[in-house]
Order: sequence, then C-alpha cells, then structure tokens
Amino acid sequence: MNRRVALSVMAGLAAGCLASTPGHADGGQLSPERLDMLDEMGYFTPGFKAATHDLVDSKHALEQTGAEQTKLTNDLPDLERQAAENEAKAVALRRELAKYDHPEENDFVVLQDRMSDAAAKPEEQIALAQAYVWTYPASPHQSDAQQYLQQTQKKLADQRQAEKDTEAAHMAARAELVQRAQAKDLSLGEWRDFLRDMSQDDLVKFLGRPTSQRGDYWIYSGAWIADPATQQKVGMEINFNAGRVISVGQEPQSQ
Repeated sequence: MNRRVALSVMAGLAAGCLASTPGHADGGQLSPERLDMLDEMGYFTPGFKAATHDLVDSKHALEQTGAEQTKLTNDLPDLERQAAENEAKAVALRRELAKYDHPEENDFVVLQDRMSDAAAKPEEQIALAQAYVWTYPASPHQSDAQQYLQQTQKKLADQRQAEKDTEAAHMAARAELVQRAQAKDLSLGEWRDFLRDMSQDDLVKFLGRPTSQRGDYWIYSGAWIADPATQQKVGMEINFNAGRVISVGQEPQSQ
C-alpha cells in the first residue's frame, strides 16, 4: 500500500473513531479541540501523526512550488528584457575594446571623416594627417595618410597664393586709381566709388583743399569730371555727413 492510500485510510479511521466516541453523535465534525482530545485519548498513533505531518508538508511544498512557478512566469518578460539589454551592453563593450586593440584603424576612420568634411579647415586636416603619419609608421593606411597630407598641403598653399595674388591685384588697381584721381581722369561713377565714406582729412591728402566750401558741401572747381551733356570737364561737389563723404556730383552752375 503506497503512502497516498495509507493516508486516505487513516483519515477515514479518524473520522470513524470520532463518530463512535460516546457523547459525539453530532455527525463527527472535526475541530482542533476534538483532534486534541482524540490525541490525548491515544486514538492517533505515532505513525498516523507522522503521516499527517507528511501530508501537510507535501501540500505546503506543492503550494510553494506553484507560487514560485507563477512568479517565474510573471517575471519572464522582465528577465528576457534584462537579458537583451545585457547582451546589447556586451556588444557595445566589445566594440569599444576593439578600438583599443587596433587604434590605428579607428584613427584612420576619424581621419577619413575629417578629410571628407567640407566644413573642415585645411590647417586642421593637415595637423590630423601629419599626426597619423608620425604615430603609425607601420600602418597599412600609411600611404593613404601621406596622400591626404600632401594633397591638403598643396590645396592650402594654392589657396594662400591665390589670396596673395588677389591682394596684389587689388593694391595695383588701387594705386592706378589714385594716380588717375590725382590726374583728374575719373568718371563721375569712379569718383563716387573712390571717395565713398572717405574722411575729410584723407580727401585733403588726395585732392588738396577745396576751392570753396559751404557747410557740409565742398566745391572743387575746374576740370574734374566730364559733363555728360557737353563732354566738357567741370567742377565737382562733395557732400559730407559727420565728416565722411556721402555723395559726389557735378559742381552747380552759377546762376
């Protein structure tokens, strides 16, 4: 007879004993007090009590196992999410560590990005390429870095030369314009461009003192500009505001 059958028989015997006990003909209802009384009267053998404890322990263990299973089922989505997050962190960490295993590869990627950046300054590109060439002489990308360096150096040199040429051309054009101004060989439009925003002191240096002046108006009489109607050289009137030229025109004709 296995344990489960034995426990069933013992439980039935306990109920029968309770029903046949004098003064207990009320249906044999079990209660803690009656169980204690039966135990004191010797109805429960040590084997019966041990089997009862085993039954209670088994039931408690079964309930605890069920509760743990339910909790595990409820916690499973969180556990899966945590596992996915930990895996992602592990992948990111491996990638970060790979940079330290092969720094020349990571630095070359940075160099490529900077060289293809249209907003990067040539000086910055040269400094980065030169640093790579010096730092990783045995790198398989050494020739590429050297080429980046040489190309950018040439680009910067050409740019600076173009700036010098532009400045030289501007200075030559300015010198020629000054010579023509002193020779009174400018058109009205050229006079306006030449004198725009010039101070009174600078004007005197180039043209000398005016023939006459009336408030903020200076008159330079003589052959300064060509009259579009007659093609004859006429005088020039210059107007100032706060000591600087704001307009240039023909000298007003005398009434």
